[in-house]
Amino acid sequence: MSGKILFLHGYTQSGPSFAKKSAGLRKALKKLGFTTYYPSAPVPLLVTPDMPAEEQERLRGLGYKDDDSYAWFVKDEKTGAYEGMEQSWAVLKDYIKAEGPFVGVVGFSQGAVVAAVLCGYISKLLDPSYAFKFAVLFSGFKSTLPEHEQYFPVKIPTLHVSGANDVIVPPARSQTLIDASVETGRKVYQHPGGHFVPSNREVVTVVNEWITEPLKEAEPEQDEATA
Repeated sequence: MSGKILFLHGYTQSGPSFAKKSAGLRKALKKLGFTTYYPSAPVPLLVTPDMPAEEQERLRGLGYKDDDSYAWFVKDEKTGAYEGMEQSWAVLKDYIKAEGPFVGVVGFSQGAVVAAVLCGYISKLLDPSYAFKFAVLFSGFKSTLPEHEQYFPVKIPTLHVSGANDVIVPPARSQTLIDASVETGRKVYQHPGGHFVPSNREVVTVVNEWITEPLKEAEPEQDEATA
């Protein structure tokens, strides 16, 4: 089993920081023969002195670090628009063309939102030869943009992982993305923790075993004479 897997980080993270936070899963996938790729989103997040104190506190609570915090988009609470989304699509298009194709995508939080849309959008963004075979979505939720509706339901196999004690993306919110994925090939797993990608053996095993199944099913059967 081998292939490239695209990892999309969450809000206030970066590619390198997400690689560290998902080290347990990344190392386990490497043992299975997979190569993992971690692009950084193009929208920088900055805490400034004139920013309201509650917003500064919210960002720091999400793991904000100076010079290493990015977003795939920033939601305009008044209009509902995802500011920076088009810029992110352009970055992902160039990245996937340069480093892909990828057999699957793993997304965390806001990265899971983008990953879910990308599952349907990638054939238009690039072409069908870049289509993913699976998606693993940690603490995800469904995009609220009307223009993204055409890419739902997610039609490829999906594994949805959420934390029972996640207060940032509670299980009820994650359910919006679960419901927006086709039931065939869909698996839901809940761990007892919060808003993070677990690195314990139980969760990593669940993810690894699930990832290999869609790929096995997608592989053409070998002729017995050449097997």
